[in-house]
Formats: sequence, structure tokens, C-alpha cells
Amino acid sequence: MIYYGNRRTNITENPIEQSNNPNDNIKSPSTWISLYKKEDWWAVWIGLIIFGLSFPSYFGLFPLGWIPAAKSWTDIGHALTTKIFDPWVGLVVSFVFLAVLLIPVNKFNGTRPKDWFKGFAVIFFTAWGIWILSNYAPIVKVMGSSEVGYIIALVVGIIATNTLKLPSWLLGSARGELFIKTAIVLLGAKILFTTFLTTAPGMLGAAFLSFPVVWIVAFFISRKFGLDRNFAATLSTGVGVCGVSASIAAAAAIEAPAIYSTVISSIIVIFSAIEIVIMPFVAAHFFPTHATAAGVWLGLSVKTDGAASASASVADGLIKANGSVLNAAVVTKVMIDIWIGVISFILASVWAYKFKKDSSIKPSPKVLWFRFPKFVLGYLALSIILSIIVLTYHSTADGAKAVAPIISFGTDPLRVAFFSFTFLAIGLNTKFSRFKEIKLRTPVVVYAISLTIAIVWGGIVSWLLFAR
Repeated sequence: MIYYGNRRTNITENPIEQSNNPNDNIKSPSTWISLYKKEDWWAVWIGLIIFGLSFPSYFGLFPLGWIPAAKSWTDIGHALTTKIFDPWVGLVVSFVFLAVLLIPVNKFNGTRPKDWFKGFAVIFFTAWGIWILSNYAPIVKVMGSSEVGYIIALVVGIIATNTLKLPSWLLGSARGELFIKTAIVLLGAKILFTTFLTTAPGMLGAAFLSFPVVWIVAFFISRKFGLDRNFAATLSTGVGVCGVSASIAAAAAIEAPAIYSTVISSIIVIFSAIEIVIMPFVAAHFFPTHATAAGVWLGLSVKTDGAASASASVADGLIKANGSVLNAAVVTKVMIDIWIGVISFILASVWAYKFKKDSSIKPSPKVLWFRFPKFVLGYLALSIILSIIVLTYHSTADGAKAVAPIISFGTDPLRVAFFSFTFLAIGLNTKFSRFKEIKLRTPVVVYAISLTIAIVWGGIVSWLLFAR
């Protein structure tokens, strides 16, 4: 039973794939076990393994040359392309490769290998089938971009999970957070670190102009609607900062009941799915010639890393930005994510010294590291490694051309695949019936109002800084 204002509600189901207990590990945040228990670290290890296998392409060897990539087609026999081997054989081998590579992640998180193989087989081949279909030339001509296939995957997942009784082994394999974090790590290979250093300050400025304003406004609205202080702070951090991870961190910092972050996370996941369908087209409409502004706007407005990156991928295709929207959205998200620890520390300090003087959890600087999104380290590592190689050439263009095979025949085809898995997984984890289950009209209304304000304000900030 949870209480906020004068209402109370029973909630029994944990609706998202990661733990929502805000006290998990908070008293001993930095432990070796996190290196193989947390999805953030697994995304780093998986990304580095794939990068290591891709790196020999720099020398003309192609260990991952059998990974397929989809292309525009009218003859289904020519829908895929690879560097070596038959593309369709490569597709099957890719499934086996990724299924085996990801087994340890799921084993350490309680999923049986047999269940993982079954679930991932459905996700892998469904996502690939949709991606191949979305590259059919007549569809691309009508829709304007093959990236619309991502939205199709999302919709297929939503329809399936809301109309069918799906087995637990399938839902347990729909690990959207793991998929998107791995994709972001691999994206680091496409962005030179020098480019990151030149673009990050502007996007950091956008983040500073956005999330504090949205947090304050959302907290004010929450309190006006009668939500208690802890619920208001958790919701405000979720909508003001970066979604599920931020709301869980905030709940932990202020010792809010675990159910608070569960409820808010459910709301965030459902609204994020709606944003994926709408926001790419809105961004493309308002910023058709300003890819960076579109990407920053999506990074500020879409409240989970997966949904923001997914939206940006679609917008990229719509305005033919060749990756610029996605790059801007990811860097913006990174610039926001790195502050989760700081925000948690500030909230813990304020609550400990003003509202909960008898709190059992005392604020510690260790939370800054514990809440830091570790997958960012993998993203930066790949970017730095390739940037160092590029800088050894006479020109950046020559260096970029030299390292291109590493990306084209390894990291990038798998990045696209992980993006496809992410969309389908987000859809499969989006059950609209949860609105009925949680029966909390007020938080939904407050979140909707706050998110609308965040979208509008994020658009204004993006326009002021990147589109004027």
C-alpha cells in the first residue's frame, strides 16, 4: 500500500526489467561484483569484445566480415550484404554469435540459457525480418527512410504484448537497456573524440538550461497536485533528468519507498514508447535543416537512453542527416546521464540534513561513482582509441578512411542490429494495462503535464543554441 496526498493504492507487479529497490547496493555502492552484475558494465565488456574482433579489419583481415547489413532491395535475395560469405548464412551465424556472447549477462541476472536462446531467437529474427522489410525499395520511397522500420518494430512489440499472453522466457530476453547501452558503446567508434570534445560543451550547456528548470517546475506541479515530497522528488528527477535510471537513483538517495520508483518507471516507459512514435517526426518538422538541434531536442525530451537514441535514429533517416541527429542525441544524453550521481548526492544531502535527520543512509561522495553510467566509459574508450589512430595520419580524412573498415565490417552492422532489438524490446515491455494496474491518475497527469513542458522547453533551448 503506498500513500501520497490523501490517496492510497495497492501495487503488486514490478513492471520494468531492472530492479526498482532504491536501497539496492546503496550502502556499499562500489563493489567488484558490479563488474559482472550490472548491465552498464556488461555493455562495456560486450562492446569492447566486438570492437576487438572488428579491429583486425584495419589490417585487411575481417573476423566479423560475415555480419550482414541490410540494403535497399527489390529482390529479396539481394536484401543483405556482407564482406565475406553468403549474407543469409551470415545472418544465422550472427544469431549464434550474439546469443552465445550474451549468455553470461543473462545467466548472472537469473535467466536460464535455454530460455535466453528461445527468447533471443524470437527477438533476433523478428527484428531482422522487420528491418529487411523496411529496406524494401518501394517502402523506402513512400516512407522516406528505412529507419521507419524501427517504429514498425516498436509497434509490433506493443501490439504483441498488449494482445497476446507472451511467455516469460520471451519477455525475460527483451533486455532493451542492455541492447541500447551496447549500441551506444559501439557508436563511440563512429565519433572521433575530437568531435566529442568540440560538441559536448554546447550540449552540456543545453542540459544545464533544461533539466534544472524542468525538475523545479515538475516538483512544483507535483506538490500542487497533492503528491508527497518523496514522490514529487522521484517523479521530478525522472521527467527532469533522464528517466528510469534517474528516478531509481533519486528514490534511493532520499529513502523513498521502493514502490515509488516502480510506479514512476512504469509511467516513464509507457510515455517513452509514445514519444518514439511521435517525436522523430516532430523534430524533423521543426528542424529539417538543423540536425544537431533536432538531436539535442530529442536527447532533452525523450526520457530514457533507449527511447532517445531510437527516436534520433528515425529522425536521422527522415532528414537524411547521415548520423548527425543520433550523434547529437547520444552526446546530449551522456551530458545529462553523468549528472545522475551529482543529483543523487544533492538530494541525499538535502533530505538528510533538512527532512530526514534520523536517516540511516548518509550522503557519501561514493554515490557519484556508483550512479555514473558506466557504459559511457566504453563509448569514450572506442572513440579515443580510433581517434588516436586517426591523428597519426597527415589529415583527418585520411585517418578516417583508414579506420573505416573497423566500423563498416564490425561495429556498425552490429550497432544497427542492437538498435533494432532495442525497439522491439521496448515494445514488448510496454503494457498499457499498467495504467489500470497502478490506478494512480494523479501521477500520470502530473507526468504528462511535466513532460509536455520538458518537450517545449527543450525545443526552445535547442533552437536558441543550435538553430538560430
